[in-house]
Amino acid sequence: MSPAEHGFWLVSGLFVLLALGLPIAMSLLACGLIGILAVQGWGAADYLLGTLPYSVSAEFAFIVIPLFLFMGHMAFSAGISEKGFRAATVWLGHIPGGLAISAIVACAAFATVSGSSIATAATISRVAIPELLKAGYSKSLAGACVATGGTLGVLIPPSTIMVLYSIATETPIPELFMAGIIPGILTVLIYGLGIYLMVKRDPKMRSITVHPRTGFKERLRATFMSWEILLLFGIVMGTLYTGIATATEAAGFGALAALLIAISRGTSWKEIKEGLRTSGSSTAAIFFLIIGAGVFSAALATTQIPQSLSVWVASLNLNPTVLLICLLIPFLVLGCFVDAASMVLLTMPVIFPIVKQAGIDPILFGILVVKMTEIGNITPPVGLNVFVVATTNPVLTIREIFKGITPFFFMELLVVALLIAFPSITLIAVR
Repeated sequence: MSPAEHGFWLVSGLFVLLALGLPIAMSLLACGLIGILAVQGWGAADYLLGTLPYSVSAEFAFIVIPLFLFMGHMAFSAGISEKGFRAATVWLGHIPGGLAISAIVACAAFATVSGSSIATAATISRVAIPELLKAGYSKSLAGACVATGGTLGVLIPPSTIMVLYSIATETPIPELFMAGIIPGILTVLIYGLGIYLMVKRDPKMRSITVHPRTGFKERLRATFMSWEILLLFGIVMGTLYTGIATATEAAGFGALAALLIAISRGTSWKEIKEGLRTSGSSTAAIFFLIIGAGVFSAALATTQIPQSLSVWVASLNLNPTVLLICLLIPFLVLGCFVDAASMVLLTMPVIFPIVKQAGIDPILFGILVVKMTEIGNITPPVGLNVFVVATTNPVLTIREIFKGITPFFFMELLVVALLIAFPSITLIAVR
């Protein structure tokens, strides 16, 4: 059997296992191991399984994952999310759709300390959705704006998905983090404008969603009360951008600062232990996924499929922009079935060699991949953020939230189009 045939059966087997409902990490590990056995024999498979899990677990750079997760948990325990939502509300509540826009801004603020899309959606939904429903917002708009706003958790740094992309492609983490800031702000603006236009077109909704304008003194006080968000973001990004600390050290500083803030706000030892446990279990699941992807990538490399695809794509002489769009389209399909971390680790071994061969900037491509994972987090049938929001707010149904997602889906596509058309939006912060 030729290497190409091995590759075909390897990829086909992976999709069969995924269709049967086997966990993604197990599917990657099983297919990768069988592929290595078929091509290189027991010796190579035994060596790979003996060395890869340790090399992944012992990689010092990976420590940023549990540190950022722990930082987000401590930020939630300290009540930072409520303060962020309150500050956004006093600034924006007086405009049509202001409370929903405030929920988006609160998601962006919490994203600066969480690194996780699901954590951001779950946290802000507890705070914002009861207020949105009380103010008269429809269930579909209330649930959809928070579920979509939660996706900012992986775009605005620090971001666990950016860390995984960095690991898979050897792209510098600090540059990815810096590149995500302006697209994150642009996304917030597009969401806010979209909500404003949707509400303004509906006279009934417009009349019930406008709150009294607050005074400037009250706005300043609410902003000052949310100083912890600015502090944590400044510690992580400030130390990274100035070169004072590496990504790992910055994550450590951020986690320590979040812990101290949580303790000062009366967080109990039980909550701290729960934060450590949750961060540890989430990290273990991510590491299992990374190990499975590593074994699968090693098996894929023996088939020469990535290299052959790169040569074939180069022979097509496609315009780089057209090629970039073609490379992003599969993410729309994958996002319907797999989570963001799996999407990145599953696709990069095949797609990234093509990106390098075509001369596409890896930083730009990384941010676009993150945007595509955002879309995957809100599209059916998986739509993890939608399920999280519905779970934390039983008054909402999954059907109602998905009904409100449609306009936000097109807003996401608009942002992706702008980033492709104007790469400097992404790259200006790192060039």
